[in-house]
Amino acid sequence: MCDSDTAIEKGVITKAAEALRRGDLVAFPTETVYGLGADARNEDAVRRIFQVKGRPSSNPLIVHVASTSEIFRYADLSRSFAPKLLRARLEKLSPLWPGPLSVVLPRGQEIADAVSGGGTTVALRIPNHPLALALLRKFDGPVAAPSANISEYVSPTTAEHVRSGLGSKIACVLDGGPCSVGLESTVLSLIEETPLILRPGAITKDQLQATLETEVLRAPFAATESALKLSPGLLAKHYSPSTPVCFESALTELSPAPKKIGAIIFQPRELAFQATQIRLLSQHGHLEEVAMHLFAALRELDQMALDLIVVDTCEPIGLGEAIMDRLLRATK
Repeated sequence: MCDSDTAIEKGVITKAAEALRRGDLVAFPTETVYGLGADARNEDAVRRIFQVKGRPSSNPLIVHVASTSEIFRYADLSRSFAPKLLRARLEKLSPLWPGPLSVVLPRGQEIADAVSGGGTTVALRIPNHPLALALLRKFDGPVAAPSANISEYVSPTTAEHVRSGLGSKIACVLDGGPCSVGLESTVLSLIEETPLILRPGAITKDQLQATLETEVLRAPFAATESALKLSPGLLAKHYSPSTPVCFESALTELSPAPKKIGAIIFQPRELAFQATQIRLLSQHGHLEEVAMHLFAALRELDQMALDLIVVDTCEPIGLGEAIMDRLLRATK
């Protein structure tokens, strides 16, 4: 494994880029979660992502690039309902990159068909992490990268999460420390006249409406078949530990009552039930801290032979919408 520390080491980046060129898989950090990367132009390499993760081939991947010019290169705006309007919208969004925003566009010819999960679009983004950007620049091409974990399990936010889940199945793990955002990117579809948020994230609906100066809609939680081909992260059950997860309001409905309970709370408070383990995500209830630590807490409690994990809730507004989206899918 070609690990690195939090500094950018040229030798490690070079080895990782060479691995991608060979068609191998490379795990790397982003600000959201760790990604499992392959050359997005290499059909066989992309299919290997699905095999290693145990991911359904119909579940599309996000492609990471290093610049806005590459977004224009790897999408085919001529296939849009309004190419000039789409270009203008992408230019308005450019201040949000690098950052946790993926945009769904008509797929360009250079991108492998397997990336799109049977569809004709591609989700593209520019990650905001120095190691990710260094790798993308050194590789000089698009990298398809879903989260670097077994399909449907909790996304990894540290290199150790990747190693414990995928081990020797991949060529390289770049260690960039814990992810600063901790939740997957916002996915915004621009293939229709009205922009549509398919998956909420740290870039919120209000931010997008202000940036685009137009109405932005939010897709319903229960994704349609057509939406499933546009974006990852829309499966009803996702981001799930092996241990059952529920909200506190559902505890009274469980029979028999679980004996060993782990609790994830967003800020200090008294619990109305007995918890064997408690993980506090923020001393002051800051949602940025909750998002950053949520997946790590789920993974940690999942290793403790508990009967149940009980998670807090928050108002589904702003970043809270993304947090609740992940937890609702984890409780399925």
